[in-house]
Amino acid sequence: QAAAHLDDMGFLWKTGKIVLRVGIVAAAVKISLDNDIWSLRTEKGSDLYDKLKKYIVPGTIVYREKLPSVGDVQSEVGGRWNKGVNAVFSAVENAPASLNTVANGLINNKN
Repeated sequence: QAAAHLDDMGFLWKTGKIVLRVGIVAAAVKISLDNDIWSLRTEKGSDLYDKLKKYIVPGTIVYREKLPSVGDVQSEVGGRWNKGVNAVFSAVENAPASLNTVANGLINNKN
């Protein structure tokens, strides 16, 4: 009975995903038809483009001042790389001492 319930949940999940996808496509088509995007009238397209530039595009622009400079990015990446390399070499350098300490600990526990 539990397996049948799980099969129903899987069916509902798959169906829900399909309905959601179809709904998103239908909404996009409806909005494009309502705004006459497919029209051959250039003045309508020009008006729509002006609205797009005025209301939608400004919210999606990342201003150049907010972006890090190339030098800052290179410095950050280089610093992280160097820290990683130092950590690896430090671990390799300290491995014999650590191994020796563990081995001595095991030997001393046997006595």
